[in-house]
Amino acid sequence: MKGDNRLFAKILIPVDGSKFSLKAVRLAKRLAQIQDSELLLLHVLDTAVLEQLCRFNYKPHNEVRADMEGSARAFLEDMSLEISQSGVLVSITIKEGTPHEVIIDEAVSWGADLIVMGKLGKRGVSRILLGSVAERVIEFANLPVLLVNA
Repeated sequence: MKGDNRLFAKILIPVDGSKFSLKAVRLAKRLAQIQDSELLLLHVLDTAVLEQLCRFNYKPHNEVRADMEGSARAFLEDMSLEISQSGVLVSITIKEGTPHEVIIDEAVSWGADLIVMGKLGKRGVSRILLGSVAERVIEFANLPVLLVNA
């Protein structure tokens, strides 16, 4: 399906490097092949996590951020390579902030038609205290969100 008949011309995939986000990437790639969609892989450097790491590691903010960004860029490039080898147009971006807010803002500014994301990520105990990123994206997004279970 090409042109205006596409349901999902732009698919945003927030990723954190977990097995759940890898499954989301692979499903989004299959959807993109069917729909002739463009994909955007987004990783959010969580400001709260960044602050905690700085406090516990006694390292400067810019050093911890650079380490986190380097790790994120590595797995984003790996995922991007896997997608592009299938002929799907894919881009990557790294942003900093509160994950669900950044995901929704990026979806709106990029003009996404669909968000595909893993059901759970690397939030651990903080998920119990703060609620999951996926739950918050579903709650606040004004576009379809497809959750992928590992």
